[in-house]
Amino acid sequence: MRSAAEQRWQIIGRFLGHTAEAILITDARSRIVFVNHAFSRITGYTLKDVAGKTPRVLHSGRQPAAFYAHMWKCLKATGQWQGEIWNRRKNGEIYPEWLSIGAVRGANGKVEHYLAIFSDITLRKREERELYDLATHDALTGLANRSFFSERFQHAMVRAKRTDQLVGLLYLDLDEFKPVNDALGHKCGDQLLQTVAARLRRSVREEDTIARLGGDEFAVILDHLSRARDAAATAKKLLRTVARPYLLEGRKARVTASIGIAVYPIDGEDVETLVNRADGAMYRAKTERRNDYRFWGDPARYSQAGATTRTGAAPRRHRSRGRPPAGRIARPSRARRGSRAGRA
Repeated sequence: MRSAAEQRWQIIGRFLGHTAEAILITDARSRIVFVNHAFSRITGYTLKDVAGKTPRVLHSGRQPAAFYAHMWKCLKATGQWQGEIWNRRKNGEIYPEWLSIGAVRGANGKVEHYLAIFSDITLRKREERELYDLATHDALTGLANRSFFSERFQHAMVRAKRTDQLVGLLYLDLDEFKPVNDALGHKCGDQLLQTVAARLRRSVREEDTIARLGGDEFAVILDHLSRARDAAATAKKLLRTVARPYLLEGRKARVTASIGIAVYPIDGEDVETLVNRADGAMYRAKTERRNDYRFWGDPARYSQAGATTRTGAAPRRHRSRGRPPAGRIARPSRARRGSRAGRA
């Protein structure tokens, strides 16, 4: 005859076997004694695979030891814990799950079993990521949008202030984009913007941020700069990569770029000021030559400027907040310059 324990687990199996959520039950020593069909479907493990083992068989390595220490502290103090955790399926795939664990006590008050109920939240996490990307990235190019750019720029400045480094901002506008767009059509224009975005990605460091601010305007945040002149080296590299020929729907096209450079904290200490000054420097490059770059201020200010010289530029920076340094062309107002769409 079957023992009372076997009969009890058979009843539990009938009751919990076909629930949508995965269920795992261990004894007081965390050895697995029961799993349901949903557990096997999600993890790939059958009861035969895991019986007598601990849930460590599912560990992904994504959570540090401190995570599990906190989990057990909560279980011992309150008898329950719930949260998001990453585990590993039998095939090696790591997946996210929402997990609830409860301690089951006997008549004597001692823990006899632990009951874990979890669901695979891979789809939910994917949907959350897609919504996040829609809110923070440009739909055409996949680059950061203006809002996310401002957030990343602010964070970069906070880090730079803490570590006594510089942050470079490159404001890039394509030359002759409108004629290409008008001649070849919007489909080719979109393809051109996508190709430019891909080239920019390949031309900067992984920690740098590239954004499409609108139309044919892009911005690059150069994080962790030790020397201001390093921003110029990156600008030259971007000019070369943008100027390479494009093949759009079987037709060749060429565009170049004009780039303006502003450096935190030499040229300003907030996002709006630095963007406006980099934009003004870009317009000066476009007006004077095209396919070139300009710093906001006198290039001599940047040639020796590094992380250790940041405070020396502050008095001059505050005096010139409303105008460019002497000898430079002031940036016309947007009303005088006209709309971006009308600019070549």
